[in-house]
Order: sequence, then C-alpha cells, then structure tokens
Amino acid sequence: MRERFHCLDHESDLLKTMKLNLGQSSERQAVVCTTQDAACDDLDVKLSRSWLKIAIAVVFAGQGMVFSLAVNMTPPPFGSLPYFILHGGLIFSALVVILFLGAPLFRSTWGMLGARRLSIEGLFTLSLLGALTGSLYSTMTGNGSVYYEVVAVVIAIYTFGRMLGERSQAKLLLESQRLRESFDHALVLDDLGMSTRMPLSEVTVGSRVQVNPGMPFTVDGAILAGKGYVKETALTGEPLPVVKHRGERVRAGAWSIDGVYEVEVLATEGTRELDDILNRVEDASGRPSVMQHQADELMQGFLPFVAGVSIATAIYWAFMGTWSQAVLNSMAVLLVACPCALGLAAPVAIWQGLFRLGQMGLVSRDGLLIDALARTRAIFFDKTGTLSESEMAVVECAVVEEALGETTREELLSAVAAMEADLDHPVARALKCYLEAPLPHTAVDAVELVPGEGVSAIWNDQRLQLGEASLAGLSGEAVTQLVAESGLMERVGKAIYAFLDAQCVAIFVLREQARPAMAETLKALNALEIETVVLTGDPDPQMSMPLGMKVHAGLSAADKTDRVIDVKNAGKSPLFIGDGINDASAMQHAAASISMGSGTQFTRSAASGQLVHDSLDLLPRAVVLARAIYRRLRGNLIYAACYNLVGMLLAAMGLLHPLAAALIMLCSSFGVTAVSLRAASSD
Repeated sequence: MRERFHCLDHESDLLKTMKLNLGQSSERQAVVCTTQDAACDDLDVKLSRSWLKIAIAVVFAGQGMVFSLAVNMTPPPFGSLPYFILHGGLIFSALVVILFLGAPLFRSTWGMLGARRLSIEGLFTLSLLGALTGSLYSTMTGNGSVYYEVVAVVIAIYTFGRMLGERSQAKLLLESQRLRESFDHALVLDDLGMSTRMPLSEVTVGSRVQVNPGMPFTVDGAILAGKGYVKETALTGEPLPVVKHRGERVRAGAWSIDGVYEVEVLATEGTRELDDILNRVEDASGRPSVMQHQADELMQGFLPFVAGVSIATAIYWAFMGTWSQAVLNSMAVLLVACPCALGLAAPVAIWQGLFRLGQMGLVSRDGLLIDALARTRAIFFDKTGTLSESEMAVVECAVVEEALGETTREELLSAVAAMEADLDHPVARALKCYLEAPLPHTAVDAVELVPGEGVSAIWNDQRLQLGEASLAGLSGEAVTQLVAESGLMERVGKAIYAFLDAQCVAIFVLREQARPAMAETLKALNALEIETVVLTGDPDPQMSMPLGMKVHAGLSAADKTDRVIDVKNAGKSPLFIGDGINDASAMQHAAASISMGSGTQFTRSAASGQLVHDSLDLLPRAVVLARAIYRRLRGNLIYAACYNLVGMLLAAMGLLHPLAAALIMLCSSFGVTAVSLRAASSD
C-alpha cells in the first residue's frame, strides 16, 4: 500500500518527524514516500503552508505599519470608539501573527535558555516582546506610540530564514531515506536453492542471497558463485565496471551488469558501508552558516548588553523622570537594537547571489554555498564524472588488416556496431558513440553475453567476439605482444579486443575524457589562491591532470571525509565537488558542496548546489561573486553593530523617541538591503 507524508503545521515538525523515522525501519514505509510512488507529493507542495504563513505575516506587517503610522501621527481621543477599534485591530493582528508563526521562535529561545547559551533568536524575541509590551502599555495608558507591526516583521524575518535551512535538511533526509529503500530487500536462497524476496531486516549474517543481472547488491558480502561485470562507480569512482569472481568482496550500492551471483552475507542493514556513508551524511546535516555562527558569537556579548541597557534605562528614568518615560525609553532601546537590518539584508543579499549563480548554471537554495565560495582556500574534486565526462570514450581503434582477409575495415566495424546495438553497457555505449557514423548494414546472429568477459555473435558463419582478452584465452604475455604488434599509439586506457574465430582483428582503447575547460578552470582557481586537490576511489586513475594537481587515489568514502575534515579544521573552508554516493559524506562535512548535474539523485540532494550543465568553468566566476557579497555583508555587520550602539545610547539618554527608533530601524533595513543587493548584482 502506497503511503504519503502527512502535511505538518510547521516545517520544523516535518524535519523532526523525518529524523525520527530514519531510525525506525519498522515504521519507515508509513511515513516516507518511496521513489516508486508516482503520486507522492512534491516536498515543495508540503512546505507551501510555510510560505503562506510568511505571506500572511507580511500582509499583517504592511497593514500594521499603515495603521500604526495613522494612530501615532493623528491619534483618536483616548477611550473613544475609534481608539478601541484601531488599537484592538492592531493588537489582534499582532496576536494572530504570534499564534500563527511565533511558536518556532519561542521554542528556539526557550531551548537557548535551557542550554544556557545565547543566540540571535534571543535578540529577536527580546525586541519582539519589547515592542509588544511597550505598545500594550501605550494602548492602556494613552501615552506614547504603538509598534505592533514590529511583531509581524520580526517573526516573518526569523521564519523565512529558518524555513530555508530546514527545507534543505528535510529534502536531504528524504533522499537519504529513498536511497536506503532502493537497497532494502534481497533474494534469499534456501537449502534447496530457491530464492525468496525478503526485507533486509530479516536477513542475517551468513545467509546466502542471489543477485541477478541488472539488480543491485543490497548487502556487503563475499561471492560464493558467479562471474560477471559489476558497476561500482558510485562507490569507488572506477569509470568502468569491474569483473568480479568467486571469493571476491562486493558491497551494497553496486550493480550486477551481466552476471548471476550467489553471495554470502557479511553485513546487512545498519552495518553496511552504504549505511555508514548515509549516517555520516545525516549526522552532518543542519549546520549553521558561517554568517549565522558569527552572529551567534556576537550575541554572546551583545544580547546581555542590550538587555542590561534596556533595564538600566527603565530604572534610571523611573527615578529621574516618569514611569511613562521609563517604559518608552527602554522600549526605544530594544527597538533600535532589533536585528532586522541584518535579518532582512543578509537573506536578501544571499538570495540575490543565489539567483545570480543560478543564471550562471550553479543552482542552489543554500546560503552555505555563498559562505563557502567566499571563504574557501581549498577545493576537492572527485575524478570520475566530475573532472571527467560521465562516459568513457574510444580514443583509438587499431584494426589488424592482415587478419581480416577479404573482410574490409568498414564491414568489421559495422558488425561490431550491430553486436552492441541493443546493449546498455558502458563499453557498448562508448563503442556505439564512436561508431555512430553511417556504416554498411551488417546482420549478426546469436548475440550472447559472456558474463565478465564481453559479448559473442555469429557473423558470416564465423564467431565474432568482443571484450576481454580472456575471450580468446590469451595470456598476459600474449596480450602484451599483441598490443605491440597492433601499432597502438594510445597505451593508457581500457583495451577492448575483437576476435574473429579466436584471432584478434581489432583493438579499441577506451579512456576517461577530461571535461571541457578543466585545465583553464583549475588555473583560474589557483590564481584566486585556492588549492585544488583530486580525491578519487579509482585505484589507478589514468586521466591526465594539469601539472601540479594533487591526486589521492584509491580512497574510500571515509578516507575522503577524513581528508576534508582535516583541511576544514585547518581553517581553509574546503569545498567538495562530486557526483557519486561515495562523495556524499565528504560533501556534508565540507564547508559546502556542489554536485554535478549528471550525478546521482542522492548526491544532488546532499550537495549545497548543483552544476546543472556540468560546467566547471563557472566556478572561478562564482567565487568572485561570492567574495563580493561576503565583503559587503561583513561591512553591513560592522555598520549594524555601530548603528545599534549609537542608537541605544541616544535612546537610553531619552534623545530618541520610540517612533524615531522605529523609523531609523526601517530606513536602516532598507539601506543595508539596497547595498547588499547592489553587491550581489555585480560581478
């Protein structure tokens, strides 16, 4: 039975529910949509309620500003019917916004107090309560101005930033869950050799499972019987499938291309290497951005300072003036200290920057990407599918003319194309791409896969074979001599042999191809004082790299993660760019990450951004743009701190009326936002 997510009132509830259910495999199907469910609602639809709430808060804030300005400029007589209607409407609008959107802010503030730490949520709450309390006092006494709209503004800004972060986390957790569900069953063999499809939760270590062609390995184990090609690119980075024999190890997440395997289970659900990768990804989710972290550090001293100044102001004016002056001046301190300038300007600048990156072809909804691009001094690249094209390419074809007899080169290549026409194998795709030019039509019969070795067919009453040298039973020494005699120019790459009645008639050399402008991109990044390093699971990377490029080969997912963490601890804010499942953990532990558009769905969800067209050459431009935004945001942070200090001093001295404080806060917010937008709009 197909299940759906239930719509939740708050996105934070969605995130908590998903995290809870990731640890409850028995209830997993009841909460998370599977990839097979075509009717599963899109995550954006589920979160539309949050956008609606923010829109409502903005409407209330706008209307509140208009009516508050009218009440403050031309107040109706105290106690009159118009007075109670206007003030009652403003109080009602503030309470609606608090009840509708305020719960996450108040929960975060309560958690902040319970953890005995200070964060920017505390300043938001303090400013909100100050504006609400002071306005209620003015309403009840008829003295002073009211600022109920500040309640809606503060909550809307806070909710907007919170929603963006939690949406990214929820999407990542959903994709992680979907990936788990792709590898959560196995064909378990009984003593009679009969197979039964069972959930992994019921599969025990030591059991025997069967993996058929085109099926994934869902357990870590050892091959008891079978031979064939296994695709491990997403786990190891090796560009081509590898041949697996009896006695060799296989891991969950790999796929059988053409072989039927019997596997002894060595690790099942929860203990597989795939689970370790996913756990690392999930544990690293939900990190604050650098700007948020800096703001929280600032709050450690600024929040107590604001509260102390407000209390001291109230006490001073209570003794030296009137109770009304004490309330109004202390409220003015809280109003002018409200972080709305930063709370509004920073998200606007980040979103404008993300829009510009999207125009370039780097799509993201995560402000972490702007942080990392601006601060990074080290970028890690995966190799296969990242620096190289997703598919291998034929770089040379040597035909042994004397072995063909009366057969022409074109006829042979046409027969090879006919053999591979209906196959969906990486080698077959490379050969079909190479042989896409019009060739004479050739018929082949009895096409047969030879697991782990290649393909065989009958052509002109002769046996035509294509694949490994083992098809013809050649020894290593014979292969070396054969290559030397063929006159091949390219000696680096994967050799595919064509045999006609056991005699070699052609050799194709396949190799990874570097993406366009790779060398120029790496040179430009180095000019920006960014170190570039390749981390690959491929134990024998044969793609040529630019001079001076560091390459670490044969790495596991954990090895990649450890290297990223080491550089991150050194303060270089590393960026990771990859495309495979084995890259996801390192991506989550980097300062931010970018997935190739052609990467796996899980990797795209785990990444902070995505190169839609796999264009590496836009990375230097993205770094330049992010640095400009970051410089301006740092300037805004300094400006806001100075503005708050001066404004608080004037308010404490009774020289800044709350109305003036509110207007200054509004003008400052618009000014800082305009400056941030200008920085984000320029290259």
